[in-house]
Amino acid sequence: MEKSKDELITGISELGQTDPFPDEVFYGIFEIEDNVERTQYIESLRNVARRLKRSTEFNNIYKSFVLDYAQRQKQDGQKTKFTDQPLELICGEWTANDLGVRAIRYDKNAMPVPAHACSHPILPIEILKNVDTAEERITLAYFKSASWQSITVDRSVCANTNKIVDALSQYGIEVTSDNAKNLVRYISDCVGLNPLTLNPKKSINRLGWVGSFFTPYAEDIRYEGDMDYEAIFRNVRENGSFDTWRELCTGLRKNLPLRMMMAVSFASVLLEPLKVLPFVLHIWGTTGTCKTVALMVAMSIWGNPKMGGLVKTMNMTKNAIMRNAAFLCSIPFAGDELQTIKDKWQGNFDQLIYQITEGVDRGRAKAYGGVEDTKTWKNSFIFTGEEPITKANSGGGSKNRVIEVAIDGPLVDDGHYVSSMVQEHYGFAGRRLVEYIQGIETAELTEKYRKYFEELCQLDTTDKQAMAMACLLLADELAVKLLFPEEQPLTVPMVKGYLQSAMDVDVAERAYQSVLNWAAKNPVRFEDPKADNSPNKGEAWGKIDGEVMIINRDVLLDYLNQNGFDYTAVSKKWSDKGYLVRNTQGKFIHSTKVYGIKSSYIKFNLPQDDDNTDLDGFMDVDDGQETLPFN
Repeated sequence: MEKSKDELITGISELGQTDPFPDEVFYGIFEIEDNVERTQYIESLRNVARRLKRSTEFNNIYKSFVLDYAQRQKQDGQKTKFTDQPLELICGEWTANDLGVRAIRYDKNAMPVPAHACSHPILPIEILKNVDTAEERITLAYFKSASWQSITVDRSVCANTNKIVDALSQYGIEVTSDNAKNLVRYISDCVGLNPLTLNPKKSINRLGWVGSFFTPYAEDIRYEGDMDYEAIFRNVRENGSFDTWRELCTGLRKNLPLRMMMAVSFASVLLEPLKVLPFVLHIWGTTGTCKTVALMVAMSIWGNPKMGGLVKTMNMTKNAIMRNAAFLCSIPFAGDELQTIKDKWQGNFDQLIYQITEGVDRGRAKAYGGVEDTKTWKNSFIFTGEEPITKANSGGGSKNRVIEVAIDGPLVDDGHYVSSMVQEHYGFAGRRLVEYIQGIETAELTEKYRKYFEELCQLDTTDKQAMAMACLLLADELAVKLLFPEEQPLTVPMVKGYLQSAMDVDVAERAYQSVLNWAAKNPVRFEDPKADNSPNKGEAWGKIDGEVMIINRDVLLDYLNQNGFDYTAVSKKWSDKGYLVRNTQGKFIHSTKVYGIKSSYIKFNLPQDDDNTDLDGFMDVDDGQETLPFN
């Protein structure tokens, strides 16, 4: 039978000078829950030890018992005892019940000191480890307002007394500057004492490939993303009937541009395994051609293609475009009505094309120091609009990265019916393609891709154009194999008309042709204004001397700048192509006289075969596009 406190006190008062203090005297201290009662008991023991003149001995033994008790509490520990708690955790020294979380610590004199962590139930229930960054987030469950609630925060929040107050207090968790330190310690103890229960789970805050897995189809990877992208994530799913969707799309795919849109949508998940750069398919034409509906058809491959979900209006900021692309990561970015942001990009989309096809967002500094992790993506982009995305003066890099398709007729016959159908039946095809890719060797995909790429490289086009089109053709081949076996895959002859030629992409070539066109439109400016009956009553820009055109340097530079060409960038290539005449010092600038006026001039060699050169060179100057049949 256990002795009472009074019996224990009486017992040690009868000890001799050499009799040891009984262990039960010290164990009794830790069994008293009331702080006042515990302190009174300790002081009574010390008073007896003083009378026995064994005070130092008593205090040393007591401190040893305190250290031993604290150590055993950490190893064995108490357990959380909250009503209806999500899970039970070992919590060490902490008493965690419906009255809150608290503990008894001991100061340097081994006196008990109460420590309060929280006035209501709270405990960590899950740790999420991001597979991209290896950063951890922690989910806390807490009982407030008669119900259990949860919140997920960065792991660093639960390790910093200032951050934990700012982050948790706004959700109603009772944490202040007074108890923040204890709450941080309590959460840390729970995590450290429960390594199996709180073993970090894989998580990700984006869609797409994660090694050989694909979000959101991977069951062992938990999605844990921002609320801003919840609408996108929620719509990447299956709904309705696959057979109904397939039957509808079988008829729609007879239209070549729409079939190309679907192929580019499929191709988005091929870019990562093939190690291919992102590219753009831009469908443009007049209003009423059902471009938006066709875009919805292409995105119904992955989920619900409703506007605001998987199909976005392009009326968004630059930052929003990049962040959405990073979230989609491997799923295509579908942007409708590109012309709505024309003013934001000063009428030239070159910068937009460069940024999205690089696949890397710009670096950003954190508010509290350091740099955010750089966002990346490997997906295709499908845009629609009422005008081309590139212009005659667009950089070669932007033209290289875009497949442009001009349409002059409706892509869909009954837009309302098709739109309603793809918003009821969707999401099956993308998952089937992903599962197929996961089941075959990457080398097999690469071999198929290389065959298309090498065939396309035999044409008058560039490597990057061939790369994008090869992905499109391979994606269509896989779609036919998995989903539309009654069809024949697209071939190179069927799509080669949509490729940019090497001349279309070459900025220097386009600038040279533009200068020739400009000179041809202004022949009087190359006549002598001082000659009798001269048609030139104004400025003289230069002259035509046989097979050489001489132009005033300032006049030429003004024209190039106004039309978006940089003289320094194109002059070297002009020289390599033999378009420029150098002076005796090997320079491009000639200090000579034209019609009696000495100035700085640039001399161009004119094309020899005027008829053919004029036809080929002037064809694409106005808009860089050639309308092709749409079906």
